This record gives sequence, structure tokens and C-alpha cells, in this order.
Amino acid sequence: MSSQTDPLEFLHRPKAGPERRRLSPGSLALLAGVLALALVLALQLSRQNATRPMSGLAPNFELALFSGERMRLSDYRGTVVLINFWASWCPPCRAEAPDLQALYQDYRAAGLTVIGVNMLESSQQKALDFIAEFGISYPNGEDIGEKVTNLYRVEAPPESFLIDRAGQVRRVFIGSIRYDTLSDDIEALLAEAR
Repeated sequence: MSSQTDPLEFLHRPKAGPERRRLSPGSLALLAGVLALALVLALQLSRQNATRPMSGLAPNFELALFSGERMRLSDYRGTVVLINFWASWCPPCRAEAPDLQALYQDYRAAGLTVIGVNMLESSQQKALDFIAEFGISYPNGEDIGEKVTNLYRVEAPPESFLIDRAGQVRRVFIGSIRYDTLSDDIEALLAEAR
């Protein structure tokens, strides 16, 4: 017999497949953690950026005022509205409070309404003390359960939303605002036809 090899021998040999490696339990846990973190960050980012009302119709809400009355934003259609989210412990809120009260006093007769939405407060008494300290006379209420805060996607006080007579959000202010930075916008909106 000859000792030559069969030229078609490769057809008869079993094929060797790629070697499969399995991930260790630690690697799987790390991968699952990274995926979970990515999902949480993506959801927070979409919640934060996708629905903050920067323009368009202002989301309607109902608020129980400290006076005991209830108000709805839609009740103020036909007026210019400034919604201000605040907290008594917030230094920028304290800084802007006199300016907001002055704007309300100066433009109320022309058709401006300021609505204060107290958020993240430790006690109702602290909010009432803040209102008394600054002589605030515009409507204010506590955002129980953060319903309005979540509706407007407010991240931290102070934030304010300027709304025209038709109920459209025209400007959003993140951080403290001053009389001078807001009076021109208010006058322009008040001058627009009803």
C-alpha cells in the first residue's frame, strides 16, 4: 500500500468551529449595570428636554391657594400671566421676590397676573412667613405632590414662565429674574391685541 495521503481528505475531516467563550458572572453583572445606567440616563434626558413647555400652549393646572381658594390657569386667559416657582429657603427666590411684587403692583391694572407656585417646602408656615416678609399680594399656593412642578418640568427654584393673553408660553426664565429684565417683555405682551 502506498503512504500517500488522500487529496480529498479535508472533506472527510470534522470541521472545527470557532471557539466559544462565555462571559463570567462578574462581566455579565457589569454589562447589565452599564445598560441599566444608560437606560436611566436616557429616560431622564428625554423627560427633561422633551416636555418642558418652552413655547406653545401653557399646560393648564389647578392650584389650591394659601388663601383657601382654588385657581386654574385657564381662568386667567385674556391676561398676561407670570408663573413663578419658588421656595422660602432659596436665596435667588428671596432676591427676586421684591421685584416680582413690584411688577405685579405696577402692571396689575394693565392686565398682568403673577401666580406663585411654592415647591419643595418643608412646611406651609415657612411659605406663609416668606409671603408676609416680602409683602406678596399676588396669588400663591403650595404645589402639593409636585403636580404643577412636574407638569412644567421645573428642576429647581426659581423658574418662571411668561404667558401671553392667548395662553401661549412666550419666555422661560431659569434662575432669578429682575424687574428690569422682565418689564419690557411684559409691556410688549400687554400691548398685543386681545
